[in-house]
Amino acid sequence: MLLVILAVVWGTHWPIVKMGLHTMPPLQYGVLRLASGLVAMVVILGAQRRLRRPPREDIPIVASVGLVHISASIVIMNLALQAVPAGRSSVLVYAQPLWVAALMWTVFRQRARWNEVTGLVLGIGGILALVNPTVIDWGVPAELAGTLALIGNGMLWAVVTIHIRRHHWRSSPLDLQPWMLATAMVPVMMAAALLEGGRTIDWQPETVLILLYSGPLATAFANWASQSITRSLGPIPAAMGFLATPVVGLLTGWLLLGEQLGIVDVLGFGAVVLGIGLTTLIRPSAAGASAAGASAAGASAAGASAAGASAEDRH
Repeated sequence: MLLVILAVVWGTHWPIVKMGLHTMPPLQYGVLRLASGLVAMVVILGAQRRLRRPPREDIPIVASVGLVHISASIVIMNLALQAVPAGRSSVLVYAQPLWVAALMWTVFRQRARWNEVTGLVLGIGGILALVNPTVIDWGVPAELAGTLALIGNGMLWAVVTIHIRRHHWRSSPLDLQPWMLATAMVPVMMAAALLEGGRTIDWQPETVLILLYSGPLATAFANWASQSITRSLGPIPAAMGFLATPVVGLLTGWLLLGEQLGIVDVLGFGAVVLGIGLTTLIRPSAAGASAAGASAAGASAAGASAAGASAEDRH
């Protein structure tokens, strides 16, 4: 259920950001998005008396998520959306399961299950159908640069996704969210001050509504949810599950912005959804699970710690 909610929130956010860029400079928009998300998390954790400094052991994950995933993603997203359609932009970023699988199977020597391979092939095939050359003007420099930057963003996200799963968490993702958002805000603020010093925001009622969606919901909540999902499902199933986001992004881009959809888009949607189902809904066999449980018997203390962190997330 959390994965479904996240797909709707993140998928709808792409056309909303496109709309927000009509009234806000891209980097200033990013700063306000992070600031509003940070305020929301501080209020929530402060009310629960959970606002505390992160343990030293969690500093690497705070830096990884804050600088590489959140900060870089916001800057690339806001700049690229000025030239690339919202729906297509979401598809380009969410090709990241390809990079996650490549890293897990080659660098970390993880054994691939049949449903993961089949789901990945279907999902990536659907993504390729959705970004076929007939719908992208490769001759426009800004659109080409934005397209390449969004693909690079997906690669960076893949690295962070694996780090989230392999990191030994001392605090829960929820408790670390304020520190991740504060870390992300520093480079975005510096870039906005250097590059957008003379530009101003056109404050309209929709500007405030867009910021309320982008900050507390699409940044604070969504980043916590994505980290919790990745810790629970693992890098490859979580990355495949996130492929539901560009499907929602293309549909909402069509509904809210009038971006065109064709028969190839519909076929791509179907392949992506089927790939997600194969990868995320089919779990390891009982025999495989028993073998995994036997091999993990000596790590009961670590398992108890992880269970405690997961229980804390549910609160």
